[in-house]
Amino acid sequence: MKYGVACTMKCRLAFSMGIVVITLLLSGCMRDSKPVQFYMLNADTGVPGITRVPASANDILIGLGPIRIPEYLNRPQMIVAITDNQYQLSEDHRWAERLDQNISLALFKALPRQLGTDRIVRYPWPRSQVIDYQVGIDILEFNVDASGQSRLIAQWFVKRKDKPTIDKRSVYLFPASTTDHALMVKAQSQCLSKLGQEIAETLRLLISKAAINRADKKF
Repeated sequence: MKYGVACTMKCRLAFSMGIVVITLLLSGCMRDSKPVQFYMLNADTGVPGITRVPASANDILIGLGPIRIPEYLNRPQMIVAITDNQYQLSEDHRWAERLDQNISLALFKALPRQLGTDRIVRYPWPRSQVIDYQVGIDILEFNVDASGQSRLIAQWFVKRKDKPTIDKRSVYLFPASTTDHALMVKAQSQCLSKLGQEIAETLRLLISKAAINRADKKF
């Protein structure tokens, strides 16, 4: 009987000690853990002065999208490409929303200022809506590499009245960091701003040419 009581007391003591150890470990982990940082891209970084589309083109409607990115990029964690085939994910540094949605929103907010017109809609738009110029983008690569270089490779097109007009591949590079995530986001935003700027310049040129052609046909 005494042996059983002693055994029970030892078990209780061991259990209590285990609880204490686990509590201490958990409290230590909680003290050491860092709060998760969330980031958003923008496409307004270093944008030059606006050259407005022709006044005669104010009734033109521009459709932005679809915008597609590789599935391996469309995750909350920020990514650094260690090699061409290996990527490092950061659990403590994350995108505030889906990356494809963030890219779409950033361009949607920047293009009106870059073009000087707010007649822009995001994909998907109603079937009944008549789009004069559609801009579609495939993001092929958009991350920071092991040397701390931000790289954006995008294949994009412009259609006018559903007819292909422009099909381009653009590459943008900006110095970033592999450890400073705020600097990484800034560099990636600079890449995105350059893409938006190139799209805006292309649209202005196409719209201006169309306006000139319409004016010539009147004479």
